[in-house]
Amino acid sequence: MKQRTIEIMEGLSETMKLPSDILAGAPLLSMVGQRQLFIENYKGIIEYTQDCIRVQTKIGRIHVEGKRLNIEYYTVDDMKITGYITTIQFCE
Repeated sequence: MKQRTIEIMEGLSETMKLPSDILAGAPLLSMVGQRQLFIENYKGIIEYTQDCIRVQTKIGRIHVEGKRLNIEYYTVDDMKITGYITTIQFCE
């Protein structure tokens, strides 16, 4: 069943000329230097401190580490993290 779903997503991505991971709801990260991080397609915030922000996505967790981290805004679809970002780690 899971393999069939993957095949369907790959077919759709080829037809629509979109990356298959975007169609599957994978997170999309964009950085501006080490001071701003935008995350799209997340499910929730697990932990939020000045040194660590952990975010749940459909495919796992994203751990952001640094100094003076701040979630400047978040919506249902995306968020903006500011501060001095030193590490971004993907965990299952």
